[in-house]
Amino acid sequence: MLLLRPRCITVDGHRPRGFTLVELLVVVAIIAALVALLLPAVQAARSAARRTQCASNLRQVGLAIAMFCDTHRGRFPYTSHNETENVDLSWIYTVAPFMENVDAVRICPDDAKGAERLSRKLTSYAMNAYLTAEPGGYAARYVVTNREKLQTVSRTVVAFELSDQRNVVEDDDHVHNHLWFTLATVSQRRVLSQIQTDVSLERHDGGSHFLFADWRVALIHNSQVGTWANTQNRDNNFCLPNLCVVP
Repeated sequence: MLLLRPRCITVDGHRPRGFTLVELLVVVAIIAALVALLLPAVQAARSAARRTQCASNLRQVGLAIAMFCDTHRGRFPYTSHNETENVDLSWIYTVAPFMENVDAVRICPDDAKGAERLSRKLTSYAMNAYLTAEPGGYAARYVVTNREKLQTVSRTVVAFELSDQRNVVEDDDHVHNHLWFTLATVSQRRVLSQIQTDVSLERHDGGSHFLFADWRVALIHNSQVGTWANTQNRDNNFCLPNLCVVP
């Protein structure tokens, strides 16, 4: 005896039709392709947003330093190694009132050590040592600790983005750029590696932000820093007050 399989008929007399396995796999493949195409765009948008946020943060830090300079007759804020080497004299602390003590402004959203620096009241940004009293010896002749004595504010770097290689310590508020272009590092072509121990050069799509003494922020590509490292010397380099030329 043959058992007949019942046929499912809809109200209008048509048999309902569902997705076959092949059709379902095709739909899944199309969705996966669309996601694959969309994901890089989303990541690029997020990266651009973080880059913009970093530039905005550094810009606000610059304006805080500007107000500090205006209040102190042009003098740049101290770093932790100025004179007494007291970390409480660091510019991180002294310019805080001019930023309304907003800690998040001091941190780059792409800083791998940002959370640790934030918890320890530190910053992702570091001052140019030539604007402090730290450099001695031959480098001391280039030090300018007062903004009003700068010949060209648009060509003087005030701050850089700290490298992820740097340890998170209380006196980590300035770079040692007077040690980048020494006779030894230049002759041995170690300038770029020396810079990279202090400054993050590729944090934002192959570049990083520089704050200048006219309080603008520029994104400098790592290739440009590499060119400077290979062509400049201790008496003529982008770190010295009045000398940086942004492409």
